[in-house]
Amino acid sequence: MLKLIKWMLFILFITIGLPILFFVLLFYLAAGGLCDNEIYAELSSPDNRYKAVIFQRDCGATSDFSTQISILPAANTLANESGNIFVLKGHPQSHAPAISWLSNTELLINTPLDGSEIKAESRFDSTENIRIRYAEMATD
Repeated sequence: MLKLIKWMLFILFITIGLPILFFVLLFYLAAGGLCDNEIYAELSSPDNRYKAVIFQRDCGATSDFSTQISILPAANTLANESGNIFVLKGHPQSHAPAISWLSNTELLINTPLDGSEIKAESRFDSTENIRIRYAEMATD
């Protein structure tokens, strides 16, 4: 009788418990998991239609801080997602590059690309097709 009860509990767990655990995990991952974004700076485009947001993304004790940049429509808030144009290891207080809008459709990230970047896009595809430029590497 005890074996039958254990077997029924096992079948109940497989048929009900595992699907519930699966959906809870799926919801958790879709909501950003363990990661949090903390805004470091924002800069609006000259026409105020877009903004560039520099932020720190922290995904818990097992990962390093990262400095990230996203371009968003001005009315939008930063989602709990990775940067859509630039990602670099390190805390923004010591690694955030200066940024400036050169026009309504061109953003300058004032850092030379040296291969240590995790992501460094050259365009942000929106209705405006915003171009991203980087500072030139200094030569001696």
